[in-house]
Amino acid sequence: MGCAIAVVIVVVLIAAAVNSDVDHAVTGGFNVVVWIALIGGGLWLASKAYEKNKTTVAANAKSAKDKTRSERYSRATEWQRATRAAKLPDARPPGPLKLSLDGTVREAVSDADSARRAIRDVLAAIPVRIAEEARARAKALRPPVERLCEPGRYFQEEEDWGRYNVWWGPERSGTRPTREVVAQVKDLLGWAAARRNLVSDIHPGAERLLATLTGALAQRFRDSLQTRYGRADDGAGIAVLPPGEWESLLGDLHAALVAVADGLAALPRPKLLPLMHRPKEARFKDHVSGEAMEQDLREFLADTAKLRESALTGSWPAKFRSGWQLDGGVLDGFVTEEIRRRLARGTEGFQWVAQWNTGQLSHGGFARVYLAYVTIALAYLTEVLGNMADYKRDSAPQSGHRIEIGGDVTHSNFILNSTVRDITTVLAPVAGRDDRLAEAIEALSAAVREDPDLPEDEREELLYHVKDIAEAAAEPGEKQKRGRAKLALSAVAEAAKTGAQLAQTVTAWHDVLSKMF
Repeated sequence: MGCAIAVVIVVVLIAAAVNSDVDHAVTGGFNVVVWIALIGGGLWLASKAYEKNKTTVAANAKSAKDKTRSERYSRATEWQRATRAAKLPDARPPGPLKLSLDGTVREAVSDADSARRAIRDVLAAIPVRIAEEARARAKALRPPVERLCEPGRYFQEEEDWGRYNVWWGPERSGTRPTREVVAQVKDLLGWAAARRNLVSDIHPGAERLLATLTGALAQRFRDSLQTRYGRADDGAGIAVLPPGEWESLLGDLHAALVAVADGLAALPRPKLLPLMHRPKEARFKDHVSGEAMEQDLREFLADTAKLRESALTGSWPAKFRSGWQLDGGVLDGFVTEEIRRRLARGTEGFQWVAQWNTGQLSHGGFARVYLAYVTIALAYLTEVLGNMADYKRDSAPQSGHRIEIGGDVTHSNFILNSTVRDITTVLAPVAGRDDRLAEAIEALSAAVREDPDLPEDEREELLYHVKDIAEAAAEPGEKQKRGRAKLALSAVAEAAKTGAQLAQTVTAWHDVLSKMF
């Protein structure tokens, strides 16, 4: 500004010099200088006032900004306090799985064959019922998922990276599920975990399907439910997320439930357990007394029959719990592994069913499947008891060669041929009375003995079934033997699904054999 004033003065003096009246010029120039000085001073004072006002405005703006941040901080702190105090409902226990089954428990476990069918019915009904539950839960989360959410607000931390200052940014809008929906999802995840635990060992396919609900999706829900770091939600106790995030998660849960329900409903029915019979030959361990073994087995059968009857009348025995053995450990006195192996095959899955309780499966379903296994074991052990005289003879010291592999009487050709000879002997009186029936049973015997597709561990058992058929044919008036023969023929027909030669034989002689019944 000083330079501008000097220039003005010079201009004024030059203009005055042109004037003929020098004194007048000097006087006029002085007056001009004074005026210019006054104007310049005024301008300087005005600029100072402007600078001061600018500083004041900036200070006021900073004060307003600090006040806004302070208010946000107060609100965020209040929200955080309310969020910590908010109580969300805990997941409710899903309760036992309730099955719809035909008939009474007593009818379902009336004999070994009925019992194994009861086991298959219960195990088949479990995934079907869980599928129905999944569909009901999916219905609660059905689209549009927007109806499951409500609006919410939150603050997000912001930061001046250059100065390392952190403050709450402006209030933002989002959505969160309602408390009712959160409770439904928590119940859903608890239900999925409980049902997965029920089927984990006995239904691998069902377990894999339910795992889709208890894995990544469940963790995603738990993570979303909690307020994220650097966030302050509006105090409802449920995290508010940007629009669309909660809706996407709830939509994924619904889709997963539908997929689980469809998958469970499509699972194949479990296979029918094989109807096992005691082996013809077996030996005791060297230090075991045959008479003591027989007495122990007789007492165990009597005690177990009483426990079974007590359970059927509604008073569940304390002994029937996890850890109880179907043979009471009595069969451990045999050196022959096959006698225990057959019971294990005929009662496969009991070790897992025995771990269930009525908190997982309704009493009717649990009692039915548990007592079905007990019934099968009782029938098998009764056969073992009836053959103890032969086992004592087998265990007596004998001279000469004895077929033995690792102390276990196995499916050797000797045993198979011996059973075939027994069948031929039993059929002798049948041949004179009904040649076609005798020929049909001989054909079955040969097919079982020769079919290359049959597993070796089933061949001897199938020959015992054929022997049951032969004995019924020899004594057609014996109702009990005829009943056993009917079950035996069913077992052979079931095994024929894996053996081509046996299947052809069963088909070819079906009409002749069915006339027995």
